[in-house]
Amino acid sequence: MEDTPKLYNDPILSKKRKGSIDDPYQLYNETQVIYNGKAQLTEIPNREMRIEVSGDGKLWKEIEDGELQDDYFKVDYLNGVVFFNASNEGKSLQFKYSGEGAYYFPGSRIWTKRDGNEVTETLDSLTERARKATEESEKATEESKEITKWTRAATSDYENVVENTRKIYLPMVYTYKDLLDTYPNPQIGWTVTIRETGIEYRWDGFDWINISISDKFDGYNIVSSYVEPYNIRTVWLRTNTSPSKKRVKPSKDAPETNLIWIRKE
Repeated sequence: MEDTPKLYNDPILSKKRKGSIDDPYQLYNETQVIYNGKAQLTEIPNREMRIEVSGDGKLWKEIEDGELQDDYFKVDYLNGVVFFNASNEGKSLQFKYSGEGAYYFPGSRIWTKRDGNEVTETLDSLTERARKATEESEKATEESKEITKWTRAATSDYENVVENTRKIYLPMVYTYKDLLDTYPNPQIGWTVTIRETGIEYRWDGFDWINISISDKFDGYNIVSSYVEPYNIRTVWLRTNTSPSKKRVKPSKDAPETNLIWIRKE
């Protein structure tokens, strides 16, 4: 329900011209559409100067009493409303008149919903709800833009991590000079092992960076046992001992005992 004290404290304003030389009537020649059998004029027309209606190929005649025929109209000179026969609904007509002014009603005095004779919503409250809805929508839009901004930043960070950590292994070369000659136009992530040193180099976009000793040259894991391991991809050293994991590394010198030897050039 609307705030009754507010309704009665919100005044109706009026603008009334005198029709004198200093304050003459305003001449109007405007187009209005007939809706619900009537056309609302911009201002209140002067009764003495009457109203001229034209359009739709008819000769319109004003009446004050009686039934409205197809080409008749009536004028409420108090409120600036022109009435027509229902057959003229939706038509656009031209209205020529001298305006005396108008009454201006506040939004709190114009109802948009009612329950019987009880006003439940006014134009003022409807406008306020629309304003708040617009503000909330704009706020949601800004939050959405902010989320999109952070999402793009996070995606960019992830892409940078991938770009800076991925490895694309390429065939080995013998020396560092061979690396430069074999891959003159490297791409980020290219990783190559140098046979001479066993070092892995990765191109970071600017230089070949030493990232580690390649597992291929640092040694191998093997299983030493008297039974065959379940994993067929495991290197098996058959011994008379219980199963154990050992590490075999390359060496330039042969071992003193009869062990596996990866000879390093």
